[in-house]
Amino acid sequence: MNNGQTPGGENRTTGNFKLNIDERDLATGTFDLPERRSQPPRPEYSMNKAYLTEKERQAEKKAHKKRDRLKARKNRRVYSLVWVCMVLLVSFTLASYLIGGSNDFFAAKRPEGTTEVTLPEDVTIDELSQIVYKAGAIDKPEFFKLFCMITVDDDELEYFQPGTYQLETNMDYQNIISTLQGGNQTREVVKVTFPEGTTALEAAALLEENEVCSAEDFLEAVNSSDFDNYDVIAPLATVTGKYYKLEGYLFPDTYDFYKGEEISSVVGKLVYNFQNKAESLMEDIQASGMTLDQVVTLASIIQREAANTQDMYDVSAVLHNRLDFGAQAGIYRLECDSTIYYPYHTAEDVPADGALPYGNYNTYEIQGLPAGAICNPGLDALDAAVHPSTEGDAPNYLYFCHAADGTAYYATNADDHAYNLQLAGLTE
Repeated sequence: MNNGQTPGGENRTTGNFKLNIDERDLATGTFDLPERRSQPPRPEYSMNKAYLTEKERQAEKKAHKKRDRLKARKNRRVYSLVWVCMVLLVSFTLASYLIGGSNDFFAAKRPEGTTEVTLPEDVTIDELSQIVYKAGAIDKPEFFKLFCMITVDDDELEYFQPGTYQLETNMDYQNIISTLQGGNQTREVVKVTFPEGTTALEAAALLEENEVCSAEDFLEAVNSSDFDNYDVIAPLATVTGKYYKLEGYLFPDTYDFYKGEEISSVVGKLVYNFQNKAESLMEDIQASGMTLDQVVTLASIIQREAANTQDMYDVSAVLHNRLDFGAQAGIYRLECDSTIYYPYHTAEDVPADGALPYGNYNTYEIQGLPAGAICNPGLDALDAAVHPSTEGDAPNYLYFCHAADGTAYYATNADDHAYNLQLAGLTE
């Protein structure tokens, strides 16, 4: 009889425990035990803030702050990167937009051809811009509109008479406006060629001769600050002592002008052409250690002194050597004849009453380069100024002279130069 006592005499209460076993399980000897009731996981001691020591809480707080700082730093880097990308994108877009507008202003990229433009009565600037654009005379109507808003007063809109006009597709903005304001009269176009080495004074005479503009207006313009917005001209704002500010930057070439063309358009074409042509040399100019104006000045002397294109690079070597180490050989000046009578080429060209206030150009009197260019050099002379010859004895040339037929003679010392002068027929 079991009264709840164990064999050892201990009392043990079984409680209300019931186990149901199927008879078939008893027969087979197998049965499933009931699953143990799952218990909620006990939190680890180190992760339960209730059990953390003060030292552990401080360490965790410090780690949390560090994570926040790292996250903030990462966010700042991402923000900065996004901001830089946005700025670069906007800058690139704006630069491309402005370059495109500038090209359209001067008709630099538009093909040659003709088109018809029909203006209605009482045309507005908005209407005018769209009409000219749809006719294929311009590529940037928004730039043309802006130009009209700046240059055309409201009371001048009446000069745009209704009718059909013939426009050249390579006209710049000013010429388009002038044509449309000139009624149905066709403006005469003239071709003017400026040879390499032309001075500003000679260019002014050519333009006046071809009735493009007066020489006085042209020379006044090339000495003004009206073209300082060009990248190549902007540095000249701080340059002093130049007789003609834009001398050297009026690129020699053949141009189409209208008779009576606006002076800003005339000079703008020359300067814009220089900027485009010189672009291919800008990296080499920067690497040379010279400023653009120094290169232009040196190129102008090379243009006037050299007999041909190949000779330019040897003459350039002489000038560079004199500037770099001429003093070591007792040579302190360039001593180039072409600089003496600037802006006149020879003494015979100087007017009878013309004084010569050009002492800062005379390289027999001053050391180093003159105050500015003495003519407008071509692209070959500009290239030679940046890349002097390094062939043969060229790195040591200090003297040169030319015979009447253009034959060039070079020397590394004064004795050889004296002999060359005899060979060239310049001395007995």
